[in-house]
Amino acid sequence: MRLKEILEKEKFTRDDLVTLMKISDSKELDMLYKKAYEIKTEEIGRKVYYRGLIEISNICIKNCNYCGIRKGNCKAERFSMSKDEIMKGVKWIYENNYGSLALQSGERQDEEFTDFIEDIVKEIKKLSNGKLGITLSLGEQSYETYKRWFDAGAHRYLLRIESTNEELFK
Repeated sequence: MRLKEILEKEKFTRDDLVTLMKISDSKELDMLYKKAYEIKTEEIGRKVYYRGLIEISNICIKNCNYCGIRKGNCKAERFSMSKDEIMKGVKWIYENNYGSLALQSGERQDEEFTDFIEDIVKEIKKLSNGKLGITLSLGEQSYETYKRWFDAGAHRYLLRIESTNEELFK
């Protein structure tokens, strides 16, 4: 059986991954889930890690038709959290022993926003003595902006791509 052979491998090929993603048979899915749990247990044990998410703003410069917070959606109730509001959430996350947090917002690329995020990341590192992991999900940015935020202490970036179909993306 091809599935058993794949699941016994140390590393998967592209074809292996495609095969795994196409599984629809319930018995094969069960085999896949069991193998995934086995690997997870070996690698990190039977722990649960809490991750805090703070949605800091829904203001966005993009106008992607599929998105509810797109610039042209005048029915969206816009908000943008202050530094104090964000840090209040960060403090709660830290005091409740979460392992990391994610800051998420609509996309902005102006210098004021870049500075604001850099400052927040530094404050999070300071408040948590460097213990909280920081993921940012703030849309497409320049290399320089990603670098500034990384250097400030953010170590993960979630860039959500809703579609790779150019026509649909537009």
